[in-house]
Amino acid sequence: MSADKPRVNRCVSAALVAMLGFLGVVLLLQVAAMVVSPSKSACTKQVCLSKFLEGPPLFNDEAMAAYLRKNYFLPPAASDYNLSGNDGASTFSASLLQFVTDYFKNKRGGVFVDIGAGDGEYHSLTLPLEKNLGWTGLLVEPNPRLYKKLLKKGRRAQVTKACVSPYSYPAMMKLSHPRVEAGTQDANLLTTLGMTKLSQLWHKDNNTQYEEFDSQCVPLENLVYAAGITSTIDLLVLDMSGTDLDVLMNTKFDVIPALEMIVIYSHGANITDDVQGYFMEQNMVAKRVFGENTRKNAAFVLVKFDAEKDI
Repeated sequence: MSADKPRVNRCVSAALVAMLGFLGVVLLLQVAAMVVSPSKSACTKQVCLSKFLEGPPLFNDEAMAAYLRKNYFLPPAASDYNLSGNDGASTFSASLLQFVTDYFKNKRGGVFVDIGAGDGEYHSLTLPLEKNLGWTGLLVEPNPRLYKKLLKKGRRAQVTKACVSPYSYPAMMKLSHPRVEAGTQDANLLTTLGMTKLSQLWHKDNNTQYEEFDSQCVPLENLVYAAGITSTIDLLVLDMSGTDLDVLMNTKFDVIPALEMIVIYSHGANITDDVQGYFMEQNMVAKRVFGENTRKNAAFVLVKFDAEKDI
């Protein structure tokens, strides 16, 4: 037995050296992984920094579209309409609706995208087209209080609570509207809630109190793709209380379906020169302006340029 003891000691020593060598290799691999790979803190829940640096998402990013549909979209209502009758109809809105229906020659089954859809009834340009002519499309309303009201109306169009990003990439942003006083009449309530915009946050009226809320904002082209809209968009309505042009100037018009008509509400902003100048580059022209004060409180109607009719 004593003769074998040195041999046993050598075997044990060799085994210990091998084990220590193995542990050293594992340790080196772990250190290398920490140095070469990004740390967990370098990645958000949605995307790693390297992915972010690739730039704005593709308009047809399937992962984003699936995420939006799951978390921010609802399908058209299957129930009957549940309307209050408070549509805020006026000579102004009636004239605008008549122009739109005449322009499309009472077309049935048209497609709209209504940004700033409000409660889906009050001052809605798309509701009569939906009810009377079977139009459908996408209703966009980020204001939580208006969104809840919108869902109760039974509209026959997809609804999203996301807002349209004024940038070429998604962003979680703060929106605001003037604070609503207790006991406010329904029409005034809807009007005040509809004054949702971004610019109030850095151009605040010191005499006005604001209610703020967070909203996930997404480029328009990503919302349109997530909604599955692939045919011509007959009517794009922008009723966003002054941030409409910021949205459109960052929209990739070359990747969304062709637009036949755009209606932009000015809401006190003097956008006449911007509308006429910017949209000529998009092959669209200002066809009509509705409203008492065409430089401030008005609805601008733009249509696809037709050389035979517009020259």
